[in-house]
Amino acid sequence: MDASVVCIDQIKKSVQVEPRAAWFPRGTRPSVELSGQRDWMYLLGAITEGGDHFFSRVTEYGTAEHAKQIILTS
Repeated sequence: MDASVVCIDQIKKSVQVEPRAAWFPRGTRPSVELSGQRDWMYLLGAITEGGDHFFSRVTEYGTAEHAKQIILTS
């Protein structure tokens, strides 16, 4: 049986969002909520014992099912 060792890792990184322009009625005090305005970036990487590697930005946090699909398609 031919097999390869594949190490897979992922990271979820928060990215601060720039506040956008907003309109407020005249004579009111503007209030812009800034806390919690974050986007998330997910990065996935894999490397084999032979040095082959793969890195990708993905749209969601990886699960065991994602890892299984990567291993089976390698």
